[in-house]
Amino acid sequence: MFIALRDLWRSKLRFSLLAGAVGLLIFLLLFLNTLSATLLGFFIGAIENNSADVLVYEDTARRNLQASRIDPSVVGEVLTVPGVVAAAPIGELTLTATVDTELTDLSLWGVDLTGPGRPDPIVQGRLPGPGEVVVDESATAEGFEIGETITLIPSGTELEIVGYVQDRRYAVVATAYLDFTRWVDVFEQEFPGSPIIPLSLVAVEIASDEEAAVVGDRITAMVAGVEGLDRVSAASGTPGVDSISQSFTLIVGITFGIVVLVVGFFFLILTVQKLRSFVTLRAVGASTGYLAGSLIAQIIILVLLGSVFGTLLLMGATLGSNPAFPLSVDVRLVLTVTVAVLVFSVLSGLLSVRRIARADPAEAAQGTR
Repeated sequence: MFIALRDLWRSKLRFSLLAGAVGLLIFLLLFLNTLSATLLGFFIGAIENNSADVLVYEDTARRNLQASRIDPSVVGEVLTVPGVVAAAPIGELTLTATVDTELTDLSLWGVDLTGPGRPDPIVQGRLPGPGEVVVDESATAEGFEIGETITLIPSGTELEIVGYVQDRRYAVVATAYLDFTRWVDVFEQEFPGSPIIPLSLVAVEIASDEEAAVVGDRITAMVAGVEGLDRVSAASGTPGVDSISQSFTLIVGITFGIVVLVVGFFFLILTVQKLRSFVTLRAVGASTGYLAGSLIAQIIILVLLGSVFGTLLLMGATLGSNPAFPLSVDVRLVLTVTVAVLVFSVLSGLLSVRRIARADPAEAAQGTR
């Protein structure tokens, strides 16, 4: 450890530049993961974080909520399935609306405010009453603030915002929740003359001793024309999610590989340059394990410094992010990325350790490499 620290101190500029480069790459890893999580949260947060255990779609909708049209009678049929404790309708409409005189898009969800699928928890304000809604708090940057009135177009229906929910956004547009019976009224006003009021989903609460995926499969088998899914499957199966996830995974994977290669090749080159010093140390009694430990210690210190630098850059990026698309620092993500980079960097450093182990101490006495 003494050799590792002394070497770092004597080559401050070299190691500082490398730590900075590693920090920038770690920042890129953290930023891409944060960006991906935020984007997916805006896209499918209302499904992924839904209070229901199981979500039931029309079987031909291909897990697309906006294409799913379910007859209201299905709610009663789902209730008869073993393992189902409660079932409630969910309706979704994507509308044009104005709030604070600004024209915007709105995903309006009708839910049972006391049953599965309810907007829970309310992080500020209260549950909506007649003519009221709660909205996802990320929409505040777009003017959706408590006390403001949303006016639906073209019907002119007015809805007052009385509370916020968290991480319940859908399709990257402002998302609001109101009682299902009131949602039915809105549907009839927006689509007068419609013969039925189709449901988008059926939200299901299951027994405590049941598994969501199992009950979902049971619903699919026992109720005609529907597909029951647990929240994870419903969210990941939403059209477009797989493409987004794969794209970010590819970019993150390439960046991760670059970090590991940069660290590994740097220390391999450094080992070759200092091989005579290592040979001399071995000739005077230093063990291979001691020298390898010093090298690994340098890698650990370098990666940790880079991680701190990368995290500070991420914090700066989150502070400067647009309120309409807020980014935040996920401590668990930082720890996961740091540990992963650290482990694989140490593994890449084994090439340098192998080079040291193969050096012949007798070369020091001969004055050769």
